[in-house]
Amino acid sequence: MDEVPVKHTKLRKIEPNKHLKNCISIFYYTGMWPDQAKHKRLYYLYGISSFMILLVSSLATELAYLYTNWADYDEIISGATILMTNCTYALKVVVVVLRHERIKDLLNITEKKLFIRNNDKHERIVAYYTWQGIFHHITYQILGIVAIMFFTCAAIMNLIARTYQLLSIKAWYPYNVTISPAYEFTLLHQIVGITVGCINNVAIDSFITGFIITACCQLTLLSCNISSINYTAEKEFVARADDIVANKTILKTYHELYEDLKICIEHSKLIFDFSRKIQDTFNVVIFFQLLVNCMILCLLAYNISQPKYYVLSDLFGFFMYMCCMIYQIFIYCWHGNELYLHSINVCFAAYVNNWWHNSKEFKHALIVIMSRVQRPIILTVGNIMELSLENFVLILRTSYSIFTVLKASTT
Repeated sequence: MDEVPVKHTKLRKIEPNKHLKNCISIFYYTGMWPDQAKHKRLYYLYGISSFMILLVSSLATELAYLYTNWADYDEIISGATILMTNCTYALKVVVVVLRHERIKDLLNITEKKLFIRNNDKHERIVAYYTWQGIFHHITYQILGIVAIMFFTCAAIMNLIARTYQLLSIKAWYPYNVTISPAYEFTLLHQIVGITVGCINNVAIDSFITGFIITACCQLTLLSCNISSINYTAEKEFVARADDIVANKTILKTYHELYEDLKICIEHSKLIFDFSRKIQDTFNVVIFFQLLVNCMILCLLAYNISQPKYYVLSDLFGFFMYMCCMIYQIFIYCWHGNELYLHSINVCFAAYVNNWWHNSKEFKHALIVIMSRVQRPIILTVGNIMELSLENFVLILRTSYSIFTVLKASTT
């Protein structure tokens, strides 16, 4: 991100990394973040119970539905989309819980002195990236909630009409769901489960991309510091050219600027280490999410293209669900691509610096940074695919290709 448009952007003041803290609050209320709990045992019991009731039970009934309808090709396709979404969501929950200490380490890095020392000096830049994380979180959350509302609309209308025919999610239950009060109980369980799952699933995705946004912010701050670090030295040289003590003063100033540049080197090293830890912690989750979303998109397109009668709410629900899946892929690829571009800009910032007026030590230190950023930060998931806009388009094309094959095989 270029520094100029960020500086001229009018944004409301906000706490740094507020986008990460919002996600942690959601984790706490859904039973995934025990650090803030006063009574740990009760909290663990609450977390396990909520996920067993809302997530594990849903997965079991959805798997049972596929098993009981194994001979029906269309029913398998229509029931597999929600099942695959819940499976990836379950994987994310397991990763967040088992890699809790790694995630805390990432959060601790965001609070280190090298990361927060520029928060007041570059307040607008920090606010810009924080609001960016919040914007993507809210947009993604709205898409998910609207999709749920459309899917549950028909079931709620059946409840009002007392027909008891359609549930929000296709699932098999060991009791008759077409009578009252079994229908109301099952519908409530599905609505609560899918709503909580959607909110938490979106929060996990926003949390992971929020770390990438933080890395982009730090790279922007690093570029600003490097590009402006030598300005005062040139000014000092012109002002004191005829002074008797000019040489001593300039040497002192150069030494101070050299020390500032050494801090920038430490900052860049920490940013690269921070990015590597993001990849090591979440690369498996991101890879399976993108892989599953590729399959979900083609299955959703197949369901929409089927020449059969649709309830209007279901049709809009499928469309919003597809938009949600596309946006989920997009935020990962977009932020991965932004991280790559921001790391390249660090090298360009070194050229903006007035390095030719400085000492040899300063020039050598500047070369160290430039040599390091010659290998830009590239997030790789599953040791196979890079997070980039090119791969975002590739995923969509692959999904469409699978859809055309699936459609041709069923006609």
